[in-house]
Amino acid sequence: MKKPILFLSLFFVLNSCVENDMLTLEAGEFPLGSWTVSDWQENGFTLERADPLPENTMGYVFRRNGKLVNRTYSGWCATPPVVMADFDGKWRLQGEVLILEMRFWGGTIFEEWKILGSDPQSVTIERLKSEVEFDT
Repeated sequence: MKKPILFLSLFFVLNSCVENDMLTLEAGEFPLGSWTVSDWQENGFTLERADPLPENTMGYVFRRNGKLVNRTYSGWCATPPVVMADFDGKWRLQGEVLILEMRFWGGTIFEEWKILGSDPQSVTIERLKSEVEFDT
């Protein structure tokens, strides 16, 4: 009987020492939800909440489990009429920086966004890093 109690005690002590990086966002808090690009600036853009994400509109869907949907051009040609497609990705929040890895028609995009300001309906983003890795 002493061994199970000792084991459980040791387990709880060690478990309490592990850093917990789990994100605890409230429902509706950025980045959770659907967002469309409403305004482009030189080093960033503004996102507006859009639930659900309108068809054939560029945007992002951030899910609580770190999964992301990147809705962007379906192919290399951006001549109207432009057709959009949904591509999978993932995201994580590190302080005020949102780190994204998302697929697109030609490969993978790696970006880092700094959140400059937000309210329940919009958020202003500065793009800190953007790298593209093309499929071969």
